[in-house]
Amino acid sequence: MQSVKVIKKIDDIPELKEILITISESKTHKQMSQYSLLLAKHILEISEVECCSAIAECFDINKKWQNGEAKFQDARQVAFMVNRLAREEKDPVKVKVLRAMGQVAATPHVKWHALVASEYAITLINVMYPKNLEEVKKEREIQIELMKSV
Repeated sequence: MQSVKVIKKIDDIPELKEILITISESKTHKQMSQYSLLLAKHILEISEVECCSAIAECFDINKKWQNGEAKFQDARQVAFMVNRLAREEKDPVKVKVLRAMGQVAATPHVKWHALVASEYAITLINVMYPKNLEEVKKEREIQIELMKSV
């Protein structure tokens, strides 16, 4: 996972994060893309952020790549577009959601982007439930189960 920068300075449960990383090491690139889509759906549910056209593009490009209908360069372009929107967004919850979605779109480029999406989900929890490690624990446990399911 050295090729993808992990978010620093977040309230997290390091033991659960390590379990997630360990499980991810046995997953293929396609499985990590599948995980990122499951995570993206979960993020939209917990945040109650509407699935706009930009977010829909993140889902679409990931699925197209999995089906051999898009190249990883196409996915990178969608990720860049969504990250640009995140920089312009003022709502801190939507910023975290868009950042996570950018990583979902980038997962076809490098599979470890799915783990960075997991990190953004934790930062989302940190924004929604400040200093609440119980909520962080619940989120990491959900991520672990989603990762195991692919």
